[in-house]
Amino acid sequence: MTSVAIYLRLSREADDSASLDTQRAACRRWLTANDHDPADAVEYVDNNVSGAKPIEERPGLRALMAARPDVVITWKLDRFARSVSEFLRLVAWAEAAGIRLATTDNTVNTLTPTGRMVATVLASLAEWERGMISARISEGHETRRSLGRWGAGRAPFGYKTVRRDGAAYLEIDDAQAAQVRSAVRELIDGGTVAGTARTTGLSEPQWRRMLKSPTFRGQRAHKGKLVMAADGVTPVEFAEPILSAAELMAVRQRMLDLATGADRAPRQAAPLCAGMAFCHRCDGRLNGGTSDKGVRLYRCKAGHVTVYAETLDRRVEDEFLKVWGCFNEVNVHLEGGNDLSAEMIEAQEQAARIGAQMATAGPLMMGTYEEMSAKLEAAYAALLAAHDPEVREVATPTGRTMGEAWAALDDAGKSRLLEAMHLTVTLHPKQRAERLEIAWGPTDPEAAELAAIAAAETEELPRRRVMSEEEHDEIRQDVLDDIARQESLL
Repeated sequence: MTSVAIYLRLSREADDSASLDTQRAACRRWLTANDHDPADAVEYVDNNVSGAKPIEERPGLRALMAARPDVVITWKLDRFARSVSEFLRLVAWAEAAGIRLATTDNTVNTLTPTGRMVATVLASLAEWERGMISARISEGHETRRSLGRWGAGRAPFGYKTVRRDGAAYLEIDDAQAAQVRSAVRELIDGGTVAGTARTTGLSEPQWRRMLKSPTFRGQRAHKGKLVMAADGVTPVEFAEPILSAAELMAVRQRMLDLATGADRAPRQAAPLCAGMAFCHRCDGRLNGGTSDKGVRLYRCKAGHVTVYAETLDRRVEDEFLKVWGCFNEVNVHLEGGNDLSAEMIEAQEQAARIGAQMATAGPLMMGTYEEMSAKLEAAYAALLAAHDPEVREVATPTGRTMGEAWAALDDAGKSRLLEAMHLTVTLHPKQRAERLEIAWGPTDPEAAELAAIAAAETEELPRRRVMSEEEHDEIRQDVLDDIARQESLL
């Protein structure tokens, strides 16, 4: 009995491909017309598989070749392959195994020399057709990119697809753009890529790729290069930018700092006074750790001193509240300043592109590039005139004390606050009556100013400092008087 196999393939790249049901029905009609029972035929299917793929990488065809049927019928020759080399490999395998390859339109019959020749010619035409289709698709994509149109697929995060004049374009999605801006502010103010990705709802790799791309500037990259207009100089604007050039530059600097460890965010598991507690003997930092019973410790790396973490942290907190708890808290925001360095960098990059075009331009285009260069020079001069990065700090009282602010912070925020105030804790041996020696800042007057800075990088509280210098002296004297009164009562 002759064994028969039906091979069905549908390519994801061909919009006009016949459905699998259409191919199946044609194959069964051919089997009936050639005295084969369709019920005895075994189907092998490759769905969403390109005809240019090697035959070993098609699961259905690979299974068919392993079964070695006597006859293989498919709809048309391009179902077998759209590559001449791959089709010839399939024919060689069939000849060696004594297997007949056929198509429902009877253009292929590999059992005869004429049939093999016709099949080879048709395979060449199929490969040529595939190349033409691919070229047309590439040209269409390139045209859409040059016109600032959106090609296909889902819009990038922060944007949405709209239809205008029968074509697809990108517009800002207000809700998603607000998430992007919020996450970017958080990242610039000391956050991490992983942490800010949660603000957007994207995965960390997706968020990282978008921050590295020009998407949030309303531009696109293709094959690693910025998409340019026909002049080869001006970037194509696909949509309004979500971020300014300065914001995107600050984001990338922050990512570089995190990658190199220059400004790595502290780990949540780090002890409260990590990096601020030292050994009296070797001046080495005390590392966090646990005892044999799982109790958290601060310990000298050289083994000179050890103390319970709860003991040291509680003492530092008590000292902070005693000395600084009654100071008034103020919010500090920045006013003034006009940092145009990022825009100036973009102008310099465009100048480099104009220079590269002028180096190879003929007389016809030289005037155009010279005009563009003159406009860019004027724009750059305007940027230089407006560039003024100096900013002013403006303080606004929050209506609560530093002690109340401390209570609102989490452990990470408290740690950053202590570090900003230049806390130093020296641990002495047990023989000493007072083991913990606590100091704030380099000198008392400077420490008072530093006490104004509170948890700038926490989400709950903005950056803080004490009030003006005159108010600070008055408040400090009040604190000292209050401490003297309390000591007199004791």
